[in-house]
Amino acid sequence: MESVTAWLHKYRNDLFFQTEVNVIALQAVFAIIIIALIVVSFSILYHNISFAIVNGIRESLASNAPTLMGPEIIAEVENIRTLNLLTIIGIVSIATIVFGYVIGRITLRPARNALESQKQFIGNVAHELRTPLSIIKTNTEVALFDTAMAPDLRQTLMSNIEELDRVSQIINNLLSLSILVHPEEMEFASVDFSSVVANVVELYGPLAKSKELEVLVRNGSNMDVWGNATALEQIAGNILKNAISYTPKGGRIRIMIDRTLYGHIELSVQDSGIGIPRKDLYRIFEPFYRAERSRARAGMYGNSSSGLGLTIVSELVKAHQGRIAIRSSVGHGTTVSVYLPAAHTNDMSDVRPAHQNAPSEVAIDFSKK
Repeated sequence: MESVTAWLHKYRNDLFFQTEVNVIALQAVFAIIIIALIVVSFSILYHNISFAIVNGIRESLASNAPTLMGPEIIAEVENIRTLNLLTIIGIVSIATIVFGYVIGRITLRPARNALESQKQFIGNVAHELRTPLSIIKTNTEVALFDTAMAPDLRQTLMSNIEELDRVSQIINNLLSLSILVHPEEMEFASVDFSSVVANVVELYGPLAKSKELEVLVRNGSNMDVWGNATALEQIAGNILKNAISYTPKGGRIRIMIDRTLYGHIELSVQDSGIGIPRKDLYRIFEPFYRAERSRARAGMYGNSSSGLGLTIVSELVKAHQGRIAIRSSVGHGTTVSVYLPAAHTNDMSDVRPAHQNAPSEVAIDFSKK
């Protein structure tokens, strides 16, 4: 009884053990059902063949021509065997597909529930942390109003505010990830992507100015995207912030918005930054993953990253039925291209191929001449 109780306790609380038991039990049930199907099928085959042989013998005796009925009996037996074999194959195939689906659903259910619970827990913790962090930041900012404060203490408090802002950014990213548990709840509409990108460039203008970066925006006409305005702003904002963060002082950033030939709107952000090693390109969308070399070199420029920016971008792009591509070379920069579905308009006369659009260029130069 003690062993049974311990086993049941482990089954209820250990999701991996629960999954293993479920899979083994389902496979055992599947094997029993397959064996039963084969036994029943062979019983039916034996019965049909016996019935065909007996009928053939009776007919041959009744017709007084037993030598002529032999080939007919053999042909009938062959037909019955082929039909039963095809029936067995069909039944086993259908049973395999059904049980494969059931096993997959049951096997992945604990992992799916654990992932959703994890994201929900992260969201709840992030919500709880926002209030005390806001209070700490407010109190620190109030303390900085003291004009008689020692310079060293003032510098320490200002550094604390910067770190609090960084923690707040991480919390906001975690909340975004928790919201993406149910991306189907996002509201979609026709959004002017050009305006979204322009707002993002204006938002991160001071950061680019502090690093004396040259920012060039090349924008086409009729760049309406079918998506969520807040999510689109976060996509463009995270990509641009990464480009600014990992571009050394005096570098350049090129932003292009254009229409592709396949009915998508392309956002391309090209920087002259430190680049990403090839071995790290396959993992940059993982949460909290940052290349060690990139992290070390970024520290030289005074940058910091939460490690969630590209993860959120990837999830948001998937929610918009789009795709993202990254090309990078160490020491030569990175290009991030996002392809999002264009909004369908009633008046298609304004929809022209990309090379016929009349793009406008806006140069925002924060570099010192």
